[in-house]
Amino acid sequence: IEAKDLAWTPHPYLAYSPTPNYTKGQTFHNSLGYRNNEFPLEKPSGVYRIVALGGSSTYDVSIKDNDKTFTAQLEKLLHKEYGYQNVEVINAGVPGYNSWEILVNLEFRVLDLDPDLVIIYEGTNDVHARLVEPSAYRGDDSGRRQAWQVPSVALWEHSALFRIASRSLNFTRQVSVDDFVSSSTYLSWPFDFRLEENGADPREILEENPPIYFQRNLENMIAVAQEHGVNILFSTWAYSPYLNDYASQDYYQQGFQENNEVVKEVANSHDIPLFDFVEVMPQDAEYWADGRHVNETGALEKARLFAEFIHAQGLIEK
Repeated sequence: IEAKDLAWTPHPYLAYSPTPNYTKGQTFHNSLGYRNNEFPLEKPSGVYRIVALGGSSTYDVSIKDNDKTFTAQLEKLLHKEYGYQNVEVINAGVPGYNSWEILVNLEFRVLDLDPDLVIIYEGTNDVHARLVEPSAYRGDDSGRRQAWQVPSVALWEHSALFRIASRSLNFTRQVSVDDFVSSSTYLSWPFDFRLEENGADPREILEENPPIYFQRNLENMIAVAQEHGVNILFSTWAYSPYLNDYASQDYYQQGFQENNEVVKEVANSHDIPLFDFVEVMPQDAEYWADGRHVNETGALEKARLFAEFIHAQGLIEK
């Protein structure tokens, strides 16, 4: 398998980043490594550039067609419904990214795009970052993250027949990026078996590991954006509890709510525009591919709600 055929590439300052020119069906990255059609690194004169930062719920991992993602739909709606013909929306979401990686992504990749407005949309991955052994919970996120490391492969995995059978029976799971970049002190999905092995109560862990670093990372994003003359929009993070995945578990919902409160507090204390998206986005299963990611119907509704808010707040200069 060639490196260009893999969606993610090791990065010197981020654990990994989207592989430039990656293509799989209607999912693709452009030559700069964004889930977009080609655009120039240098912003053209007269263009108002919006960049959405976040994890898989910004990248829209459950939507296979780039044209149906939340960001692509947002650009279309701003053009057609609101007359902002000069707007360009860039998807800088990366599955798995939490606020540490979003901060670094903003600093080392997104600032080079000369954005006019950045949207910060993240929630669940910073709950993951709190679900680590309390002794390992610290400001560098090393309790959750490790440098890119190829995981060992069990001998039986070399048998295609065994792999097919064991995956079909849910005895094993397919390797994901988490296997490359997760620390051994991380205790939750897809390694939630470690909670039972350690006899740990996730509610107690969340209490011992409050979202202090999430708050600090958000504050630092504001500082970086403002220093470079970039407007910033915070959003609360929405989910559905009806799809029987970890978003339906009470301790994750507790984490979502706590992190959303942090988003609100930081936005209010720094006079940053805040879109309380969780209050308006429907939780009905028809909008969701799973509890964390919207489907195409949900992406269109999400885009509609964001476009309405952005216009109402007068955030775009024509």
